[in-house]
Parts: sequence; structure tokens; C-alpha cells
Amino acid sequence: MRANSSKKEKFNKKILPLILLMFVPLIMYFQTIYYDDVITKPTYVQSESYNDLFSFYKSIAIYIVAAMSVLFYFLFTKRDKMELRKERMKYYIPAAVYAVFILISTIFAIYPRAAIFGTYERYEGALILISYLLLMAYAVEVIRNEMDIKYIMYAFLVTTTIISAIGILQFFRLDPFLLPVFKKLIGIPETADIEATFGNMAYSTLYNPNNVGQFSALTVPVVAGLVMAVKEKGWKIFAAAVLVLDLFLAVASKSSNAFAGLIAGGLVLFILMAANLVPRKKKWRIILGVMLIAAILGAAGMIAVNYNRSINSRFVQSELKSIKPDKDDIYFYNIEYKPDNIKIITNQGAFNLSYMSSGIAFFDGEMNFLDFKQNGSDITFEKEPYKSIFKVTIETQNTLTLYAKRANGYSQLEVIFDNEKFLGIRGTGGIVIREVMENQMPVRFRGLETIASRRGYLWIVSAARFDEVIFAGAGPDNFLYWFEQNDIIGKLNMLHRAQILADKPHNWFIQIAVQTGLLSLAAFLALTGIYFVVSFKNLGFRRKKSFYELLGTGLLAGTAGYMASSFFVDSTVGVTPIFYVLIGIGIVCNEAMQKAKEKDRNLLQGKRPKA
Repeated sequence: MRANSSKKEKFNKKILPLILLMFVPLIMYFQTIYYDDVITKPTYVQSESYNDLFSFYKSIAIYIVAAMSVLFYFLFTKRDKMELRKERMKYYIPAAVYAVFILISTIFAIYPRAAIFGTYERYEGALILISYLLLMAYAVEVIRNEMDIKYIMYAFLVTTTIISAIGILQFFRLDPFLLPVFKKLIGIPETADIEATFGNMAYSTLYNPNNVGQFSALTVPVVAGLVMAVKEKGWKIFAAAVLVLDLFLAVASKSSNAFAGLIAGGLVLFILMAANLVPRKKKWRIILGVMLIAAILGAAGMIAVNYNRSINSRFVQSELKSIKPDKDDIYFYNIEYKPDNIKIITNQGAFNLSYMSSGIAFFDGEMNFLDFKQNGSDITFEKEPYKSIFKVTIETQNTLTLYAKRANGYSQLEVIFDNEKFLGIRGTGGIVIREVMENQMPVRFRGLETIASRRGYLWIVSAARFDEVIFAGAGPDNFLYWFEQNDIIGKLNMLHRAQILADKPHNWFIQIAVQTGLLSLAAFLALTGIYFVVSFKNLGFRRKKSFYELLGTGLLAGTAGYMASSFFVDSTVGVTPIFYVLIGIGIVCNEAMQKAKEKDRNLLQGKRPKA
């Protein structure tokens, strides 16, 4: 044995920023943010500040890690190693194009300051978006071998464990953030009113159950890849335990986007690993085939038996009613406002609120008086269909709320008045609106506002305006300024109150298209598409044995799961930077597999491998 064969390789200092990045999802600390001191105050927000717990310090950490990566690269990389390798340009060119459109959209943004630093609760301005791309490229450039990847992925496992443990506790209504010791640890003042707003749904350190679902969609397949890839028994057992916790976290989030992502990621994982599941011996292949047929028949039987239960579940019924609502369901066509009369035109006929000398009265479409009963501040009507679909509540001496029946509740229209006339309709952020704009939902899609858990309105209205953001978008984190917030009719048909602030589209791809432009979305899809194609080409459908093949499979499945999940949720500073770095690691795995193939070809041809 050679004297240096047992010598351990030195720790690669350049991967330290990537290790630190893996802990970013855990960062949370209470901070009162004053608008215009830190970020641009949203037009439709009346308060001067808000309390942030989950996002602000995560964004600061990303800035620090990105700056560290630049510093470490120039400090610890020799000049002769600072070169752009030709085979990596297929990733760097679309990434650079995407970065250019981020900068262009920032320059021409509706609010440039918000575009640079981001807006409240999100903080995904241009600096953060560029940091994502920078960290992906940094991972590709500095990771040199399997050991580097393992150090990073071990940190990834630790973070996944902690997030999963917190989320599972929240699922069982044992939220640690409500304990005094944890409140003190994360800086929540005793005077702050912090409550668990998601019941027994896991939100962990990621703010929202949907974000947790997105995290699990990304991490579950990656952890599965690690279970297969690592050889060390201790780490394999640890990774397997994390996988179980992570799957439980997905369930605990109760997030539909988690299951969409897990199905997509699981499908990719199964297709790529199918060859490993097939036994080598014929008799075992026959047994496996029989078992698969039995499993398929059993699953079909269970689906048939449980069909009625599934079709009558609350989620399925909600989606079905979104497409085909009840016959007495209200749909708003128009609202005509005058100081003495507000006419609400619906598919169930018109409803008038009139200001008379004796006070407010209610009439049908032909201005026939509607008899009503009043019980305290609540008013109900005697005549159908008004009896079934409308009710009124007097909120204060100058405010009333009209409730209109929808598939899963009531739309609420708040009317402001004084002693003489109507003053207007309460809109987003409490703004009083007197000129009601036309419904922004395209005519051919009206009625689909509530599909995909009320995302239909946001998706379709945003897509209808894509012609405005082809080259330059509204600006990073400028969606809430770009989207028409005063569309009272559209928001009522979406089931929410007219006052709700539509600050994100609940779709990552629409988010990119609107904020940094359609061309930037094309560049981003080119980047991820190239990664997917190259990965599939390298991995193939053969048996996988090496560390890079097994982990590469998990990484590809995880990123696919994340993107499928992100069709229903936006990017966040708690999850998205991990996605980009995992793509970078996946690219490194692809290069290692290509080198291994080249080496095998050279050996078959009797050539000596290159030094």
C-alpha cells in the first residue's frame, strides 16, 4: 500500500457557504418592519408597519451567503482555474439571459425600490433572484468530488429533520413557537399577539402550510436518493429516518400542492429506478410481475370501493362546484353605483340598495320593494330567491355588509354611507370605491374563478395580460402593484371579500412571467429543461449503482417535484434557494457520470484515461 493512500483529503473550504445555505430555511426572528424605511409601502396597506417572523432574516442570510460565495471563490480559487468550461455554457447562457431580464425588469419596474429589495413578507427582489442564480453557479464551480456533496447533503438532512419535527409537532397541536422559551428564543415580545393561525396544519419555520408542502415535494425524493446513494450505515439509517419524517411532514401540511409535487417526483423516481427493482433471476421476475398485477388489481378494487367516498370528499366537491356551481349560486355580472342607489346585477337577477329619505331600503330588479325581517343587526328577506341567496348585516352606524351565497360560503360586499347618501364600496386596503370597473375576468372563462382552490381568477386574469410583460415584467416582487386590485366584481366571484389584497399569483411560473417578463420565463424554463434533458440522458433506464447516479436520480425527481408543486404556490426565500443549489449539485452529478462513461469507453477501447 502506498504511504499516501490512507491520507484524508483536506476539507474544501469553498463549500462552506453552500453548507450554511442549507440552514437558511430554519432562520426566523421577530422584527417590526416599518414601511418606507426598509421597503416600499404597498399602496393598499393602511398600517405603517407590520411584524415579520419568517422572511426578513432569511433574505438577509441569503445576501450574506451569496457575498461569502463570491469572496470565497476569489480567495480560494487559483487564477488558472478561473475559466468557464465549455460544457457548462449550456446552463450558464440561459441563466445569464434570465439575469439580464431580471435587471431590465428592475430598471423599468412599477416600484424600483420594491423590485430591488422585495416587498413585505416576501423579500424576493432582484438581489435575491440574482443570488439564487449565483449560488447555483457557485455550487457547479466549487464542488469537486463526492465528499464535498456529502458534507452539503448532511447539512441538508439536519435542516430537513428540524423542519419536519417542528411541523409534525404542530400537526398534533403541540406548536413549540407558542411556548414561552421558544418565543424568547425567536424574539417575540410578550406584548405581541402571536397565535397559531393554521390549526393543526404544519407551517414549521416556513410561514405557511403551502410552503411546507413545496419543501416536502422538493426534499422527499432527494432524501430518498440519499438513502440509496450513501454507503455508510449510520448515515443511511439517519437518511431513512429523515425520509419517514419528511413524508409525515407532507401529510401534516395538508397541502394539495405537496401531493401534486410528490406524485410528480415519485413518478420520475420510479421510472428512473425501475430497472433496479427488477430481479436478475427469471423466477423472481415472474413473482414480481404477479405481485405488480395483484397490486394493480387491488388498487383498482380499492378505488372502485372508495369511489363514492372520494367523489364526495370536501376537496373534490369543492372543485366540482367550482366548475359546475349550484343552481342558486350567485355570480356577479356588474355593480352600478350611484350616491342614492347601488344596483347589483347577478345571474339570479338584480338587487338594489336605495337610500331613501327614511333610510336604506331594498328592491328587486324591477324596483319592487323587498319585505325583510330584522333580528338585531341581521336582515333577511321574505321573497325568493333573495331569501335564499342574500342577507344583510348592519356593521356600524355607517357600514353594512351584503352577503351573497357562493358554493362554499358567502361573498361579502361592504357598503359605506352617511346620513344622506351612499359614500362608496369598501375595496382593497379599505379604499372607498365609487367607480366600479368592469369584471377583469375574460368573458370566455367567467365562472372558473374558484377552480384550484380559488386560484383560477388569479391565474386567468394574469395570463390575459401577458401581452403587457413580454420583454420587461412589472418588476421583481411587483405583482401586487401590477395586478388590478380594484376589481371588486372579480374578487367577489372568487369567493373572497372585495378588500382582499392579491399580492401573489399562487403559481411560480406566472409569478416569473409577470414580474420579470415572459422572455425571462422562457430563459428559466430553458435552464431547467436543459438540466432535465441532460439528467435523463445520463441516468437512462438502466440499473444504477454509483453515488452520482443514485443521488442524481433523487435530485432530478426532487426538482421535478418542486416544479410541479410550484404550479400551485409561489417561490419563497425559505425554499427556493435550496432548489437552485440542488440543481447545481445535480449538474455536478451529471458531469461526474459523463466522466465515468468516458472512462469506461476509453478502457473498452484500450486507451489510457486522461490524468
